[in-house]
Amino acid sequence: MDKRNIKCQVALEFMLLVGFLLFIFVIVLGIVSANTSYMFKKKEIIIGEDIATKVEKEINLAANVLDGYSRKFTLPQKLANKEYTIYIAGNEVIVHTEKQDFWRVIPLVIGNLSNGENTIKKTNGKIYLNQE
Repeated sequence: MDKRNIKCQVALEFMLLVGFLLFIFVIVLGIVSANTSYMFKKKEIIIGEDIATKVEKEINLAANVLDGYSRKFTLPQKLANKEYTIYIAGNEVIVHTEKQDFWRVIPLVIGNLSNGENTIKKTNGKIYLNQE
């Protein structure tokens, strides 16, 4: 074999090796990306459930104490770095995100919730949210 054939064979083997390594890199990158996406989704679910449960506990506490109860509590501005809305519909508190809702059953309340600071009061047997 002459030198030219050897150089061509070495170049071909090098290109095959680079192609194979690039293929493996793309597969690993895809797996990491899928796992990262799954973790962010799971984090959003955990935080959404936590916010709904926190509000449920605050309202249930107010429902079970005597008149004159007043307390301030804070809800996060964002849910896992995403916008969300929180509101009360009938006897449910609903945390709404772009892709899903989290809800809990609560006693009847007057008023509504907001991101940030909220005030809950109990007067004459009724629960008030953010009412002055």
